[in-house]
Amino acid sequence: DELAIYLSTDIESVNDPIKWWYEHRPVFPRLSRMALDYLTIPATSVDVERLFSRGRILLSHLRNRMSAQTTRALLCLGSWSRLKLVKDEDVRKV
Repeated sequence: DELAIYLSTDIESVNDPIKWWYEHRPVFPRLSRMALDYLTIPATSVDVERLFSRGRILLSHLRNRMSAQTTRALLCLGSWSRLKLVKDEDVRKV
């Protein structure tokens, strides 16, 4: 399990977490993809527009009381699910 291995490694001081995750992709392929997804900002307006579109769907009038943290988590989970980085059954367990 990638997460168990990652959590059991020694803590090291890092100046650039994006670079660290990029370099550790072979060791932690799923975790690195998730970390890079979370740590990086979309570079093009198309990505930003797509994100806002998904956010609008997510933040419908029925769900307008979700916190920013919950919204961010749901958008990340949706992205990771489409990339097959997380399994639906793992999300259901939480």
